Amino acid sequence: MELEEQMLKAEKAEEAKLEIEADKTLEVEMAPIELKSAGYVIIYDTRTHEPSVCSRNALRHNLQKTRPDGSIVFTTVKPKQKPKRGTLKCMLHPESPDRPHYDELGLPDCRKANLTSPYQVIRHMQKRHKVEYATIKEEETRLEKEQERKLRESLIKMGNKETIPLYRKESRAEK
Repeated sequence: MELEEQMLKAEKAEEAKLEIEADKTLEVEMAPIELKSAGYVIIYDTRTHEPSVCSRNALRHNLQKTRPDGSIVFTTVKPKQKPKRGTLKCMLHPESPDRPHYDELGLPDCRKANLTSPYQVIRHMQKRHKVEYATIKEEETRLEKEQERKLRESLIKMGNKETIPLYRKESRAEK
C-alpha cells in the first residue's frame, strides 16, 4: 500500500482535551479563541502488532521508519494477529507475594501484568521503577549479609561446643 494511501486510510484516535485555567491575578481576561489540531491516528508495529497513537503531523515520518534489516517499522493497517502478551507481573504488582514487605518499605503499586519473560520483568523494574528497584536490591543485599552473619555465628558456636582440634599433635611413637 502506498504511503499516501496509508495516511488517508489511517484509523482516527481520540484527541486529548485541552483545558486552560484563567489566571486570576491578571487584569485582562484571556481565553483561547480556537484550537485546531491535525488529529491523531493509530499506527501498528509490524512485528509486535502493538498499537500506538501518532499525530497526523508525525505520521509520514513514522511510516517511513525502517529497521536495520530494511523492513518497515509501522503501518496503519490493523494487523490480524493480536499483540503478544505475557503473563508475568511487575515485582510491585498488588498480587506479588512480597507485596506486604514492599508496603512496609513504602513502595508504590504497579499494575503491569503482561511481561513476557523474567528478563523483561527486570528491565521493566530498571526502566520504570529505578529507585524502587534499587531499594529492593539494597534490601536483598542486607538480608543476604544478615543470613551469612548468622550462619558464621552459628558455626562459631558449634565449634566452641565441640572443640574440634584444627590439627593433631603427633606423638613421639608415630614418628
